[in-house]
Amino acid sequence: MSAATIGSIRGFTMLKPGELDRVLAEHKAFLSGSRHGKRATLLSYFLGQTDLSNCLLTRADLSGTVLTGSCLKFANLTGATLYCCEMFNVDARFANFSHADMRGATLNGSNLSTARLDNADFRAGRLMKSAAGGASSAVIDRNSSAVGVDFSYCSLVGATFEGADLKDANFTGALIVGTEFKGARMNGVTLKGAILTDVDVAEMQLPPEAFKECTLPPSDQAVAARQQILFRLTAHQSWIESDARRGMSAVLDDMDLRPVASVIGKYKLTALSAKRVIAAGVDFSCTELQGANFEGADLRGASFEGTDLRGVRFNGALLHHAKFLGADMRPLQMRSGEKLPCDVSDTAFSAAQRGEAVFS
Repeated sequence: MSAATIGSIRGFTMLKPGELDRVLAEHKAFLSGSRHGKRATLLSYFLGQTDLSNCLLTRADLSGTVLTGSCLKFANLTGATLYCCEMFNVDARFANFSHADMRGATLNGSNLSTARLDNADFRAGRLMKSAAGGASSAVIDRNSSAVGVDFSYCSLVGATFEGADLKDANFTGALIVGTEFKGARMNGVTLKGAILTDVDVAEMQLPPEAFKECTLPPSDQAVAARQQILFRLTAHQSWIESDARRGMSAVLDDMDLRPVASVIGKYKLTALSAKRVIAAGVDFSCTELQGANFEGADLRGASFEGTDLRGVRFNGALLHHAKFLGADMRPLQMRSGEKLPCDVSDTAFSAAQRGEAVFS
């Protein structure tokens, strides 16, 4: 890439005007399998204050690159390498960093609200920096830093923050599932409304009051209710299959469904009453849920891919990062002739989620 550069800033390579567009076009072709494609490999480049919004950077290698002040809004960086990147004050709202290597990255002051960071790695990194003229090099050990970062309503399923500096980070409403925080510095973090599942809360080393407004891992009482929920689901399936001649309609209002997350998709759930349930991360994919009631439910990160959702009531539900690919959300034709619409009023149902689902 040296022929494409016009100099350097603090030892970082810079691109010629218009060169980034070529790199992105070649990368897109690379991802499509074209022989004319080329993976974007920008090692220790200066891309500060660059507009990368909506860019396709899946599997790109940006190791050691400066992205400070750049816009990554809605960008797709799935599986990208952002090893030891400088990403201060980045606008990465709604971006996708799933499976990204972010070891040693510095994100201080950045906004990642509603971004997806599933399985992203924020552990420490070690960067080799060449001295002026390339005569010698230095090894820099760098811990990931996310001081003051806005992670509100992010999806952090399986992310690793081991040893990271998260001072004053904002995790309001975040979906924190199977996330590791061992050795992380978390003084001053905000967890209001965050949901924690399969998380070692003790590992976070926070005072009890920090979790006051969180949804913590299923309580002993919720786990003990598992058999009761399964009994109701079995009776509900019998009620559905017998056209209401056997069994009974299930009412699971206000219950925590996470203890049955691994099996709930095996049941027929037509007309289920599940108002205000906790079902964050639960897999409802390819199930029959037509006419169900999820009013006020916590469905962050739940999967409804390929699900029959005709006539389902989601009003007031938390739908951040829920998946709706191929979900049938058309009106439900009732025997009376009435058509019952799928209600997503008073939710954060996004344009992207709407684009995945079937409405006509």
